[in-house]
Amino acid sequence: MKKILALVLALIMALSVTAALAEEIPAPKSPLRYSAAGGSSGGNFYVVAAGVASYLNAQLPEYFNWTAEETGGGTANLVMIQNGEAEIGVAMASSIEEALLGEADWTHGVKMTNLRGLVPLYPSYLTIYSLASTGAKQLPDLNGKVVGLGSKGAAMDSVFRDAFPKMDITPASIFNDGHGATATAVGAGQVDVAVLFSLPPFAAITELEAGKDLSFVALTEEEQQFLCDNYSFYSPATMPAGSYKGVAEDLTTVSEWNMMVTSVEVPEDYAYLITKTLLESDGALVEYYKGLSYMVAENMINFNCPLHAGTVRYLEEIGLEVPAELIPAEYTK
Repeated sequence: MKKILALVLALIMALSVTAALAEEIPAPKSPLRYSAAGGSSGGNFYVVAAGVASYLNAQLPEYFNWTAEETGGGTANLVMIQNGEAEIGVAMASSIEEALLGEADWTHGVKMTNLRGLVPLYPSYLTIYSLASTGAKQLPDLNGKVVGLGSKGAAMDSVFRDAFPKMDITPASIFNDGHGATATAVGAGQVDVAVLFSLPPFAAITELEAGKDLSFVALTEEEQQFLCDNYSFYSPATMPAGSYKGVAEDLTTVSEWNMMVTSVEVPEDYAYLITKTLLESDGALVEYYKGLSYMVAENMINFNCPLHAGTVRYLEEIGLEVPAELIPAEYTK
């Protein structure tokens, strides 16, 4: 009986919040058709984009009609937002930095000035794995091996093509494909060692472990420090023991944040409404993807691009101090 009463009270509160928002921000004449750029079907980015789209449709049906888009991943999402082809999208901090600088090959020299931070998503760990028979247990073991670095031209690919020579790592060759396809190639013996960032458990790895023994590479403190010193979007991290069957002990590594980015062209009122709805979801988004437990206002400080004016407005409304470097030029109190 108590559980039923609690659910009823929670529903009344949610409806009250929605009603209050409707009074403050008038709904459009018809719901806006907005796109959430994700990734390949079944991948974490697509799962997150689809979950966010579904949640916003359910909570704000008078305002939005969201569609989750299958895309080429984070870099493709940023290009879509820059070009006005999507209103929000998932991307890693490294991709966001490359987009702002406009120097990576995939940006074609364009500094993506339309990008704004919306909400933080979750951190992911650098995960380097191989078949146990390959024997890759430390970073120098990648020398002379076929190494998978994810999609060609994506941020991680370009970062590690830059980092490997500086760390005296010389792979025999680099294999570029999606992380699911790379895991399949590891299992088939076509790729010796795979590299990716993900929040464990990554489905493709757990599926591979169901029939194969895997080994995972731990970084030394010096390697960890090198990556964090040279690539500002990385932070020291420890992957907990048990994250995968092959991770028997805590694994020294680095982490990077995944973020939900939006366009400066999204009106401030609507960005405010989206931010408020997502950050006040009270754990409901975890049903779509467990990593969304990290989607809290305090994690906004992990953004490396200016926030949307509507997001800043919400954060200041709840009393959170926003660092000066995250406040966009167009924001006015």
